[in-house]
Formats: sequence, C-alpha cells, structure tokens
Amino acid sequence: MLVSDDDGKALVITRIFDAPLKFVWKTWTEPEIFKEWWGPKDFTTPISRMDLRVGGVVFNCMRSTDGQDFCSKGGLY
Repeated sequence: MLVSDDDGKALVITRIFDAPLKFVWKTWTEPEIFKEWWGPKDFTTPISRMDLRVGGVVFNCMRSTDGQDFCSKGGLY
C-alpha cells in the first residue's frame, strides 16, 4: 500500500495469482527470476539487487529498447 504524506489517501492494488505462494514469493524476491519478467513489454531488467533484511535495500533498473534506464530503489524497515 502506498500512502501520501500530504492527504493520507492510499492506493491499493490487489491481484490473485493461480500459483503456489512459494512460487509467487520467489518471483518477487529472487533477482535472477525477477529480472526475467519485470517491466513493460520489450523492456529488460539488467540490474536487480535485493537485500530483504530489515535495513536492507532493493534496487532495480529497467531498460527500454532505446537504451534508457528507469531505476527504482527502496529501503526495508
């Protein structure tokens, strides 16, 4: 859930997967698997680093077909 600091509104996105929980967890938490599917059509994900411990950081970069990178980083608290 994402919550805005300004107005307290939340954006919640829910999706049901017909797959075992263990498999879904791996697709979101193992960088080599995550890189295979993350991003829009025709994008690649050349960089994925995940330290899922408290205080760790998740860093991912998607690359468009024209070579532009779109990176995101988040901390785990």
